[in-house]
Amino acid sequence: MTGSKAGSTGPTLEIETLVAQLVERAGQVVDAQARLRELVQVNNELTSNLDLPTVLRRIVEIGMGLLRARYGAMGVIGVDGGLVQFIPVGIDDDVAQRIGSLPQGKGLLGALIEDPVPVRLEHLSSDPRSSGFPAHHPPMESFLGVPIRVGESVFGNLYLTDSLNGAFSADDEELAQALAATAAVAIENARLYEDSQYRARWSSSLAEVTRHLASTDDGSEIELLIDRVAELAGADLVSVVVADAGGEHLVVDQARGIGADDLLAMTFPVTGTVAGDAIVSGQPRVVDDMSALGNPGFQEQSLLREMMVVPFAVEGRAGGVLCVAHGPGGGVFTDRDVDMAMSFAGHISVAMERAAVKEARRQYAVLEDRARIARDLHDFVIQQLFGAGLNLQVIAGGADPVTAKGIGEQIRAIDGAIAQIRQSIFAMQRDPSSSSVSLRARVLEIVDQVSEGAVRPRASFLGPVDLVAGASLTDDIAAVVTEAVTNAVKHSEASMIEVVVNAAAGQITVEVADDGKGFESPEHVSGLANLRTRAESYGGTFDVGSNGGRGTRVVWSVPA
Repeated sequence: MTGSKAGSTGPTLEIETLVAQLVERAGQVVDAQARLRELVQVNNELTSNLDLPTVLRRIVEIGMGLLRARYGAMGVIGVDGGLVQFIPVGIDDDVAQRIGSLPQGKGLLGALIEDPVPVRLEHLSSDPRSSGFPAHHPPMESFLGVPIRVGESVFGNLYLTDSLNGAFSADDEELAQALAATAAVAIENARLYEDSQYRARWSSSLAEVTRHLASTDDGSEIELLIDRVAELAGADLVSVVVADAGGEHLVVDQARGIGADDLLAMTFPVTGTVAGDAIVSGQPRVVDDMSALGNPGFQEQSLLREMMVVPFAVEGRAGGVLCVAHGPGGGVFTDRDVDMAMSFAGHISVAMERAAVKEARRQYAVLEDRARIARDLHDFVIQQLFGAGLNLQVIAGGADPVTAKGIGEQIRAIDGAIAQIRQSIFAMQRDPSSSSVSLRARVLEIVDQVSEGAVRPRASFLGPVDLVAGASLTDDIAAVVTEAVTNAVKHSEASMIEVVVNAAAGQITVEVADDGKGFESPEHVSGLANLRTRAESYGGTFDVGSNGGRGTRVVWSVPA
């Protein structure tokens, strides 16, 4: 009996063990089926959500639920291979604040970035790649990390820690990989949707700016462009930098955002600066960290970190650059941001050309109005004053000495008024945007200044004298006219002095003739010797001779 009972106990235990194993295995199958059903539901949820920040966080939350993890995180990898975004889930906000800065992709996290294959550990501390935790970080034991591939590149990694089952299994790893594949599709959809929305906002803003450029002329075009760029790029600072007339220095013309007041009117050289390099190369440039650069320019502003610099041309020459900057934590610029900035930089070029045309039209209108006033003064007012002076001279000829003296004083007063009117005419003939005076105006001014008594030289001009005479030649011609007219007025005792400036056949010639007594030895006059030297410096000629048998004729001619 005893042996029989002992023999019956063995088979019973074996059967109970097999039944227990079958029940456990059935439970595992049921659990796996449930988790697969959850994965299908996850697939529907993730692929229907098109908001990328929401998708990234939901991937972590779903992974924690599927794989029974206490903590989870998503690490987004940047173009430089480091973590540009880290989304933790499961750690309280106050604990996260005490921990401080987020991981930078070192240690075990960095190993998963360098070699994107799944990593499953029962104990984190047992892996030599683990670099430990910062202060205030909660303790973590088990670890599971899987890469998320979008297309041919790794978008980021899904990290799960502290399995509620004690450790992550091989089934957990397979499920995590399946979740990563689903997440990749969801991320790609969200990125494509976000990109289409971004480009739609970009196109809408460009259309708005184009309508504004076409319908208004109030000078606010560049301000509107800057505001739209800052809005689209989420920039902390946007500025427009223009090249000066010499093309050697850059000036900050417009700025919006943090530190804009410090940048306005800032000047720095083209050579050796980020903005200058973009202008010289004609290609946009993205700088990851402006504070790391050692050359002068925008990096002096400590507020700036990443910045894209986009050059633009105005009327076929280097005009300047559009600079769009992020402060700390402002994100990274992508190719689409550069494309957007290039489009808006082209509109800035158009706006600046429109402003230049508008200014040219304004100056033309001013000059045209001044020319009309000058013609009226010359043709009517001066002629009437001349007529009045001549009539007074006739009257003075038949008056008594006292009356003739008073009339003579009035004639001189009229002459003074005529001189003042001519000075006003000369001033009106000047280009308001230039500090130089035309050759015609310079000659007329000299003639008025050196006139004495009743002898008033007459000046006439033939050909486009103002177009062929540059600033240096104008100064030399002014010296010639001054010397020749002064000599005629003071020494010739002439009743007529005539000045003719002629531009023709590639030459510009100055003739000063009078009907006075002439010079006996003109070659010994030092002033005339200086005029000869001036003519020879241009490869020209100088001659002093008789004016038809009476008086003197000075001819100064040089190539124009």
